[in-house]
Amino acid sequence: MGRNSGHIALAYLKHWLLKEDRYSQQSPFIFSVYQGALDLIKKENPSSKAEKVALLLAYFCQITPANQVLEFGIGNERITELLNQVIHGEFFKIPEPESLVQEIGSHLQQIQKHQSFDYILIHPQHSQAFLHEALTLCLPRIQAQGIVVLEGIHHSQGMNACWKKIQADTRIQLTLDFFDFGVAFLSYSGPKTNLNLSY
Repeated sequence: MGRNSGHIALAYLKHWLLKEDRYSQQSPFIFSVYQGALDLIKKENPSSKAEKVALLLAYFCQITPANQVLEFGIGNERITELLNQVIHGEFFKIPEPESLVQEIGSHLQQIQKHQSFDYILIHPQHSQAFLHEALTLCLPRIQAQGIVVLEGIHHSQGMNACWKKIQADTRIQLTLDFFDFGVAFLSYSGPKTNLNLSY
């Protein structure tokens, strides 16, 4: 899905106005997860924004059992490298959109064969129609302790619509919007919560 500069600018302003810091978090779980992400960034001192995002995507994978991990699309190579370091089981990749035109059915069938996933990472290259179909298949297959991450959630209206679908899903209890990506948790003991955070 292509980036829309006007949409991104407006979304960034809205995100900036609504974002919270770690000290405003009343939930020990949210504070701990968020503090862990910030500590990792401080410790690793990444040299670029892309490296920061890669570190955080691997961090969120690491806080799941990471036995069955699914990645849609192609992120930067560093993301895959870091994910491979934290995965304890199988790593499934569904490739970039060009090859999906002919193979979309077989790739989605591959998802259907697996009963559950601990971590699903979706990059923003796919069409909105494909993302909606993939989410329909994947969300019921997320483990109780699982996490869904959607990159580029504010890059276009289509990606934002997919993120809103995740936030509205009754199985999702907590979402963390980091602007460049969103993280959705199934397991959270507090009330359904959607937060805007920075890193």
